Amino acid sequence: MRGRISGWIRRLAVVMLIGVWSFSLLAQGPPTQTKQVMRRKLEASEQLLAALVTSNWVALDRQGRALKAQTADPGWDQLRLPEYQKHTATFVQSVDAVIETAGRRDQRAALMAYNGLVASCVECHVYVSRARIVKTQ
Repeated sequence: MRGRISGWIRRLAVVMLIGVWSFSLLAQGPPTQTKQVMRRKLEASEQLLAALVTSNWVALDRQGRALKAQTADPGWDQLRLPEYQKHTATFVQSVDAVIETAGRRDQRAALMAYNGLVASCVECHVYVSRARIVKTQ
């Protein structure tokens, strides 16, 4: 029994340390690599919009795949922390939806998918800004 409690306390301590470390990263703001990834992500999303508006399905597919590939960039590492997992998953699902609509050449569906993609970005940024506000109080 005592060994079981000791193991549980040890696991709880590790989880708490990870949480404190994660929030300290949030309070510091994103590292330079993450800022660069976010800048490229914004540029790629602008190119997605241009492809969508002009019904350039090849470019929509290509830019969507390039945007999704950015999640493998080392600058995305901070976004792999547990508190970002939901946001990253939503982002990837949204990009996949854009790519899928490009294949169908469905402009209205592509617009809805693109709007979902933008919403996923905004929701993550809202989360990050709130986490920083809470940390500084």
